[in-house]
Amino acid sequence: MLKLCGLQFLLAVQWAACQNLGDLHLTGPLKDMNFSIPEGTGVRAIYQFTSESPDVIFRATGEKDGLIDIVPDTGILYLNGSLDWETKAVHKLQVEILDKNGDVVKGPCAVTIYVEDINDNPPKFDQAQYTGVVRQNSRAGKPFMRVHATDLDDPTTPHAQLNYSIPHHFPNPYSEMLFQINSLTGEISPSRTGSYYLDPQKQDTFTLVVSVKDMAGLTENAFKNSVDVIITVKESLWKAPPTITIKENSTQPHPVNISQVHSNEADVIYEVFEKEALAKLPFSIDQNGSIYVTEPLDREEKDAYSFFVITKDKGGELVDKPLKINVVVEDINDNPPVCQNAVTVLEVQENEGGGSSIGTLSATDMDQKDTLNSRLKFKILSQDPAVPTSNLFFIQQDTGVLQLHGHSLNKRIASNYSLKVQVTDE
Repeated sequence: MLKLCGLQFLLAVQWAACQNLGDLHLTGPLKDMNFSIPEGTGVRAIYQFTSESPDVIFRATGEKDGLIDIVPDTGILYLNGSLDWETKAVHKLQVEILDKNGDVVKGPCAVTIYVEDINDNPPKFDQAQYTGVVRQNSRAGKPFMRVHATDLDDPTTPHAQLNYSIPHHFPNPYSEMLFQINSLTGEISPSRTGSYYLDPQKQDTFTLVVSVKDMAGLTENAFKNSVDVIITVKESLWKAPPTITIKENSTQPHPVNISQVHSNEADVIYEVFEKEALAKLPFSIDQNGSIYVTEPLDREEKDAYSFFVITKDKGGELVDKPLKINVVVEDINDNPPVCQNAVTVLEVQENEGGGSSIGTLSATDMDQKDTLNSRLKFKILSQDPAVPTSNLFFIQQDTGVLQLHGHSLNKRIASNYSLKVQVTDE
């Protein structure tokens, strides 16, 4: 009973194949032949081989895979099922003509059946969900992650050509999208709007809906799939350090590391440049972003510097916005006070009362103003002629104002007095 059912099925397949062949009129003598057949077409005739000799039998061997056969009496090569490109793209057979004794009359001839791919597979992402991290102020168009989908259809046809897009992201507080995707590669990057507005203090997590279509996304019949991408926004690494303070006239071996900056991107080239027309900028940066002062600085020569740090990619394009670096040179007490005049001549009337101001001694110090390094102190070291009981003069320590100590002067005793005054910055 089982054998009879199988025979009935075979006859039905052959009959259907013959019907299809009658419509196609594909017949001819046995020879090497190639055929292209779309996958999924079902039962159908492929070709009918003919022979000039009567009473012959046709036989097909090779990669039939239970789907391809030949009707022995009629030479009809047919499909008894659907071919699948994803399972097998090429079937190679040998067809022979035999006489009734089973001897080969003609052949074997090579018959190759190429299976044509149809778009019967939707694209699939290789992850159920993706996660990524982007830094605040990252460069627009610079990818920070990638999604990837595959399609089992023939990669040489549009059936497997994929097109990525971001239809939505949540939340989206702005009129323009904050993220963009390369339609061919699936690389995700901030948009121009995102590069400017992304801020973890305002919104630190976004959910992107990423879609992929086959047929290059150009037809309405393309298959489509989607996946969620969770993006975490982190604070920018690219920040200017606080104002850097450097003591002048340092005796350390130079260069000396004074700070460091970090780009949001890897493999960038760090450079420094200045807007001032200095003969030489006494600062440098290495490829780790470490900033150095290259020589001792002198505050009295220049008390502050401003320069910029930039980053470039290997193509020489600017990566991050320039950072302004501010350096203040800290004063040390490296300048002695200087009296404006080596000898100061003052006049005083005799019989002036005690406490009377005679004059002021002037001195300067090149160290930083209003600091202890430039604070001056005055002191009388000696008086000539000396008075045995007490000094006749008094000088205010912080102002250099010279006063009579309390005794009036008498020209008959001395008409001139010579004072030796010390001024210090300690």
